[in-house]
Amino acid sequence: MPCPWSAVFSNDRPVEVEIGPGRGDVLVAFARARPDVNFFAVEHARGPAEAAARRLTDAAIPNARVVVGDARCILRHCVPDASVAAYHVYFPDPWPKRRHGKRRLFDARFVADLQRTLLPGGVVHVATDLPALFETIAQALAASGFRARADAAAPPRPTTRFERKYAGGGTYAGTFVAPP
Repeated sequence: MPCPWSAVFSNDRPVEVEIGPGRGDVLVAFARARPDVNFFAVEHARGPAEAAARRLTDAAIPNARVVVGDARCILRHCVPDASVAAYHVYFPDPWPKRRHGKRRLFDARFVADLQRTLLPGGVVHVATDLPALFETIAQALAASGFRARADAAAPPRPTTRFERKYAGGGTYAGTFVAPP
């Protein structure tokens, strides 16, 4: 059963969700820079999620939360309809082999859950270091009616250690707006 954001944050500010925050570099920067927005992060690995949570606690940042879990499951069962202003998905696992297809995040069902949970006009910010993965993500979003917005860049974010290590060949990024 979906949990209302007011029960998570004890306020009714807009909510943005980061999927795969790792150790929380982007999450901490966003939450610190925008105290008028609540940030909710879903990390599949316990160690990085705990590190991100510690960073939020150490910095006394009250407007962000981190949970450990599968993003697909959490979106499907816990996030209320039409309640998220933006999703941030930076450098998702590529699962490049064909047999890995079932593990890739941006499949039709996941995109449908993004669409269901976004507010009207809500956006999905995506970045990856792999042009083929970016194209696959863009196609999955377009197939569900999302449209790319060249004039709506993602908010400035720090370059993570992961990005510095793997994005030497460039970063492919885009902002996609949910269908009305």
